[in-house]
Amino acid sequence: MLWNLYLAAIPTALAFVLFRRPTRTGPVWWLTLGAWLLFLPNAPYVLTDVVHMFDDLRAAPSLGRVVAILVLYALFAAAGLASYVVSLQLFRRFLHRVAPSRVVLPVLLTVHGLCVVAMGLGRIVRLNSWDVVLAPHVVLESVLRVPHPSTVVLLSAMFVVVGASAYVMAAVGDKAIAQLRRIKPN
Repeated sequence: MLWNLYLAAIPTALAFVLFRRPTRTGPVWWLTLGAWLLFLPNAPYVLTDVVHMFDDLRAAPSLGRVVAILVLYALFAAAGLASYVVSLQLFRRFLHRVAPSRVVLPVLLTVHGLCVVAMGLGRIVRLNSWDVVLAPHVVLESVLRVPHPSTVVLLSAMFVVVGASAYVMAAVGDKAIAQLRRIKPN
């Protein structure tokens, strides 16, 4: 879980570098953007680690341990989702600065959709972000393979659940930040 949490933090760190003001786009920036896109799915991917929670709960020797496992997984999922939200919020603000408003939502939905597909490739096919560079033929074959209908349903559900969760977390975060800005120190 710690390794996945580390991988989930990478896109946030890259987003802070990429999308700050002023932005100079050159070859290094575009390579960093590519790395951000490759690592971004790792942030929401931690939500899929819930599949391991059930085995951990079954093996728990006490109610206290069950509670500890539930809290640990909740914190883990929240951290991954927060990394995803922060990355996308920084990207969204960047897009509003450099692109027409009408393209921002379609671009964000496309990036989110690609993340969900990558999450599926990670959880189901067991591919990693770096496989795009180290084993591109395996990634391409996996993407071009006609998915089983249940996979399409699963990915659609992931698109909605992760997207709605990210939207709610972003809205709550924006409201909290707005409230904190209104509080004046005495």
